[in-house]
Amino acid sequence: MPMGSLMTEFTLAIAATVIAATLAGVYFTSLNQVADLQKLQVLGLKEQLYYRCDIIYAHSSSGSTIIKIWVKNTGFKGLSRDLIKKSEVIILGGDRVHYLLYGGSSNSWSYKLLNDSDEDGRWDPSETIEVEARLGEPLASGDYYLKFVLFNGAESEYGLSV
Repeated sequence: MPMGSLMTEFTLAIAATVIAATLAGVYFTSLNQVADLQKLQVLGLKEQLYYRCDIIYAHSSSGSTIIKIWVKNTGFKGLSRDLIKKSEVIILGGDRVHYLLYGGSSNSWSYKLLNDSDEDGRWDPSETIEVEARLGEPLASGDYYLKFVLFNGAESEYGLSV
């Protein structure tokens, strides 16, 4: 076998090895990125399972500026007062959208913890809060759509007829 063909085969073997090593490196880097993305998704799902709620009842009457909403913590963790206050109330109906943040004025909402079984001031799993949504104008008769949104985006919806 001539020396030229041996050198060619040797060069091709080295080139093939370099290409294979490069492709393997790219593959493992991509695999690590996919694994990191999956970890982030799992953490996001974990937080959504930890913090959940359900509106169990709501009440108001025509001409009133207040809607009472009872919300149960159906998650696996309790919420501190600061986290509860970061929640939002959205009310749709009567050709209006009311977006309410926590506060003490009109067009805001406040709450009280109804059954603080361990008296720690936290909204623990299976405990209920009573939300008082205050509107700047009286409610007209009709159907309303209520949404309570926690700090992490977990939400509960409820239909109310006034």
